[in-house]
Amino acid sequence: MESTKKSTVKTFTWETFHFTVLAGIIYAVTGELEYAGLGAIFYIAIESLGYYVHERLWAKFGNKVK
Repeated sequence: MESTKKSTVKTFTWETFHFTVLAGIIYAVTGELEYAGLGAIFYIAIESLGYYVHERLWAKFGNKVK
């Protein structure tokens, strides 16, 4: 079973990468740095919670998948 610490670190590193890519895309489309930052922060906050919950559920119940 994966540790809570490892899941937390994986979540942080993935979301940091994803934030950079997402903010870049939003900025390329809108040309607005504020929209890029705020849009990426909002999306990443929601997504990181979902990712963490998914990782913990998978760690707990994933061994039942064959």
